[in-house]
Amino acid sequence: MWAYLAPALVLFLEVGFPFGLFVPGGDTLLLALGALAGEGRLSLFPLLPLLFLGSFLGHGVGYAIGRALGKGVRKRLPEALLARAERVLLRLGPTALLLAPFLPGVRTALPLLLGALGFPLALYLGLAALGSLLWTQGLVLLAYFLGQRVSPWLLWPLLLLLALLPLLRRR
Repeated sequence: MWAYLAPALVLFLEVGFPFGLFVPGGDTLLLALGALAGEGRLSLFPLLPLLFLGSFLGHGVGYAIGRALGKGVRKRLPEALLARAERVLLRLGPTALLLAPFLPGVRTALPLLLGALGFPLALYLGLAALGSLLWTQGLVLLAYFLGQRVSPWLLWPLLLLLALLPLLRRR
């Protein structure tokens, strides 16, 4: 059961808390879990609902922390990340919540920022639910179907490369 609960907890921590910036990448985790499910090592149920729940609840906690800290959020986030999250928010408006889960760092900063700005809670929860659904289910199912059709000798090195790309891009 821990194989299902631990990844949901990782997503919850990554999305919901400012220290989520230091939790390993959720995208890579979702792709690896989908590939494992495609190989028959994990079951899609309860994996998919738990991953959605972890992400969605993380969004809710991030919003609540931002609401509680108010404008102080700006002091607690790295300036470059805050600028990136604000650019996404200004460009896309509320629909940024649909894209934010796919952007490492932004998926942590945006809930805090929207909470601090007093974004309407009902609209936030609706968009956060849809964004969490698209992110968790989309990446897991993509890797699931690849895991069923692509040789593990090709799939796992590709996933490893995807995991290392953010590290290579920072240099």
